[in-house]
Amino acid sequence: RPILWILHLSYAWIPFGFLLLAASLTGWIAMSAGIHALAIGATGGLIIGMVTRTARGHTGRPLTSSPLEVAAYSLVMLAAVLRVVVPLLAPQLLVASVVAAALAWSLAFVFYLGRYTPWLLQPRADGKDG
Repeated sequence: RPILWILHLSYAWIPFGFLLLAASLTGWIAMSAGIHALAIGATGGLIIGMVTRTARGHTGRPLTSSPLEVAAYSLVMLAAVLRVVVPLLAPQLLVASVVAAALAWSLAFVFYLGRYTPWLLQPRADGKDG
């Protein structure tokens, strides 16, 4: 169930981010790798996972993921990989990977806004109050 795996995958970025921060103390890698693992992979993934889950629940919709949500989740994880992993493996691609990560991140949240804005501005789908 994607609505759950996004949360687990996002949590996995937390120890990875701390590992990268520890490695940055040795000078092997830039500190930004760990910071972005925590910010994009962990925090960004948890945000998109929770806002879709809570919005579905609060608008009276089932706690499932459509292909659009799966795309949004995948784009946030792709953004994390592009911003964190690609520069570590291919530093010459830093600028391109940052731009690609920004586009993936932005598109993920455009998908969210496109799907959920109408739902959040109308009555619940199940007819209940709230």
